[in-house]
Amino acid sequence: MTNFYSSAAFVKNERLIVRGFFLLLLLVGMCIVRDYGISTDEPQQHNVGMSSVKYVTEKYFPEFARTHKQIASTTPLYEFKDRDYGVAFEMPLAWLDQVFGFESRREVLWFRHVCTFLFCLGGIAAVFQLAKRRFSDWRLGLLAAVFLVLSPRLFAEMFYNCKDAVFMAAFAMATNSAVAFVERPSWRRMAWHAFACAYAVDVRIMAIMLPLATLGLVGLQAARGAYKGQQIVSKVIAYVALVSGLIILLWPYLWESPVQHFLESFRNMSKFRWEGELLYLGIVYTGDQIPWHYIPVWIAVTTPLLYLIGFFAGAYLTLRQVVRRGWRLYATSAEWQDLLFLGLTIAPVVAVIVLHSVLYDGWRQLYFVYPSLLLLAMRGLIALWKWRPARLQWQLPWKRLSYTALVSTVVLMLVQLVALHPLQNTYFNILPGRHIEPRFELDYWGLSYHKGLEWIAKHDKRMHIRVCAQDPPLLEANHWMLPDYDQGRIEVVDNIHNGDYYVTAHRVNNYPNPNDYQSEVYAVRRGGQLIMSVYRVHW
Repeated sequence: MTNFYSSAAFVKNERLIVRGFFLLLLLVGMCIVRDYGISTDEPQQHNVGMSSVKYVTEKYFPEFARTHKQIASTTPLYEFKDRDYGVAFEMPLAWLDQVFGFESRREVLWFRHVCTFLFCLGGIAAVFQLAKRRFSDWRLGLLAAVFLVLSPRLFAEMFYNCKDAVFMAAFAMATNSAVAFVERPSWRRMAWHAFACAYAVDVRIMAIMLPLATLGLVGLQAARGAYKGQQIVSKVIAYVALVSGLIILLWPYLWESPVQHFLESFRNMSKFRWEGELLYLGIVYTGDQIPWHYIPVWIAVTTPLLYLIGFFAGAYLTLRQVVRRGWRLYATSAEWQDLLFLGLTIAPVVAVIVLHSVLYDGWRQLYFVYPSLLLLAMRGLIALWKWRPARLQWQLPWKRLSYTALVSTVVLMLVQLVALHPLQNTYFNILPGRHIEPRFELDYWGLSYHKGLEWIAKHDKRMHIRVCAQDPPLLEANHWMLPDYDQGRIEVVDNIHNGDYYVTAHRVNNYPNPNDYQSEVYAVRRGGQLIMSVYRVHW
């Protein structure tokens, strides 16, 4: 019998298992994609894409612009408030929904969810490739991909978070191409990496750190004599020219004044224009007043505990390696990859702390560091698994404990993924303890509004129902997702005095007093935490 680990059989089984995993993930995603409500950013992000579609089509395809009414009604790019947003993902999406001619907003939003998930699937594949290359084992690559999928918050946001989850996926793909190019700088890899970097920058400008990291690593490798006879200078020059040109090409706002508008977008990113309120450790802050520990704490309480243990072990081993190498920094391909992953994880966190950047709820603006965090966690967990106590009688128990911890984590995260569905965005690990809702925001996306509207439609058979919410525009967006019949019966109103029901996700501790004019008739709870309430209004 052919040995499972013989070369041909090994490759065959790798392809079968890996393809089977991604096919299963695709099927699951397509089955549950309609379970998720509409998040705060989606309507606005659609407008971001449409403003660039309007600019491009009116400039170069006027007949297309003239025959599509939504383009005509869109705010012109240079009058649009968020014109400095990258549109590499949003513009093709907005253009496609015009091409396909969707007849309802519901179809547009479902299409967006499908495209967001498919794009994030590419990010998962990039994490698989990164781990497979780093640890020279496809099984460990698959485990890293599983860890990403079994991160409840990230899994949910891969369906609707067209900003942060998409950027995380784009950043992971660009990082994968960066490692491939630095390792073996062929012309083909250079071109792919230039495109991947430009695309990531044009999703969010923060990705500009990747070309800089690439140039730094290539310079170090060249100084060590790693590229003898490989025309590295000409490839680096071509890379810089190509990535610069593609950044401009894929971002219409840069076309007329590339340098000026790029610098403007970068300045706006570092001090973003948002003064909304958020709940953190039981205190309500504005986005520009949060304490320095905001991001580290949010990462700590929403990342599975085993991943955190692995990350700290991996970061320690990498830093110890840097200290031992001194000015040489690294000696092997595995070592410089670890150094890259550590930098991509730590540097953005330090940057937002030092710059005192304006941040939204949670740490979603820094989700893009999560793949590199997981790769460091993989290194730490592998080291812990391989470690053996000095005493022989403890070695077998340690090995069993390592296996138990891994299997238990996978099973537990899978159970929680199912139990929290479709509100995995409210996941917390055990660190913050119980009674989380008075201290941290839960459903700050407002996805649970969809559940509230479904309950009202099912339990109130009147032909005219008026519903108000803590966030009326978000309620309106989720109202679009109802069947046509229920959309016709339910009217979204701005003033609670005109409503029959009041829906709230309790953002910044919004808990209406039922003794005033309301009584709770429906609530959504996950993990013992109150996520959303529907109140019947009595006058």
